[in-house]
Amino acid sequence: MAEQPTRRAVLVQIAAATAATTALSPPSLQAQVYTPQNLSAAQYQMLTALVDLIIPPSDTPGAAAAGADQLIDESLTRAQQRRTTLTAGLEMLEKDGFSGLDQAARVNLLTQYSEAAGERGEFFQLLKDMTVDAYYSTEIGLAQELGYQGNTYLREFPGCQHEEHQ
Repeated sequence: MAEQPTRRAVLVQIAAATAATTALSPPSLQAQVYTPQNLSAAQYQMLTALVDLIIPPSDTPGAAAAGADQLIDESLTRAQQRRTTLTAGLEMLEKDGFSGLDQAARVNLLTQYSEAAGERGEFFQLLKDMTVDAYYSTEIGLAQELGYQGNTYLREFPGCQHEEHQ
């Protein structure tokens, strides 16, 4: 009677087959372009620019490279109020000429929104919150930037090492 493979052996075979399939796929199938689900193409393009202004590339990739824009768009499927607030804010930004501005002017305009009351301030706060949540739920934000290494065992927890907190 043939011996049955262990669960681990089967998982290794599945992982190897998946990796081989991906490696042998044409590049056009590997790098698929995201199609927005809840925003128009123009709104999604603006969202991509906005998330990179909120969390720009530094020694780690920015929010757009991490896929925060895609996660935000996908999350809008389940959150009608957020979708309404976000799309209204994107329309306000467009009316304020965001798309035609250079980087410094865009930052200035977003700063004005961040300090505003009412719809503009509400929009900016939502955009910032969603960007931060999305970014730090990705491998780039969580592991690369924050250094999270998963469920690891610590013999002791050293606590904060900043001099002003001791």
